[in-house]
Amino acid sequence: MSTEPTVCFIESLGFLEEQTHKEGEIISRTLQLSGKSSAYAYIRTEDELKAVAKEFGESNHRYLHLSCHGTVNAKGRATGFHLTTGQVASNDMAEILAPYVANRRVFLSSCLAARSTFARSLLDQSKCLSVLAPMNSIKFDDAAVFWTAFYHLMFKGGKRSMPVNRIKKNVGICASLVQERFRLYYRCDDDSVENVTIGPLTKPATG
Repeated sequence: MSTEPTVCFIESLGFLEEQTHKEGEIISRTLQLSGKSSAYAYIRTEDELKAVAKEFGESNHRYLHLSCHGTVNAKGRATGFHLTTGQVASNDMAEILAPYVANRRVFLSSCLAARSTFARSLLDQSKCLSVLAPMNSIKFDDAAVFWTAFYHLMFKGGKRSMPVNRIKKNVGICASLVQERFRLYYRCDDDSVENVTIGPLTKPATG
């Protein structure tokens, strides 16, 4: 299927956050303000996630952006994703998305998402080109700044593709703005999967 360089945002938050923390909606609206088409869907359940993922797969959007909270176990290890009414384990999320992301890129606004098994599992189960996610917990405002700046740079000048070298360069620029680290998992020409961590090693001292 032929795709266009546009982003589909899928977002899910807690009930009490829905009026104030829709970071994915903010990024989507910012893209539209700059004349870049995007789609936005707010979901609350796993069934809705599956339905929207299928619609994305049947659409001509090339990039998928997930905005939701990450989940951790008792040891603080990243295990999956929060939806409004439940949780989805990392491997289950990969299984849900895998049929719909061939030759597409996935971006995550979920805390600790780069530390879970999701990215590797998705790339193993599909022909997804890459997954980009934050390494640590990231504030809503920092995430909104990072992703808005990232997409602005990636699409600047009418660019119609996201080669890995440009992703790495622009992640580095935007990560420095918010002093956060991100990890990019990407498929190489020989179909192997590599990953690289991008961003400052330490946060600047405050006070």
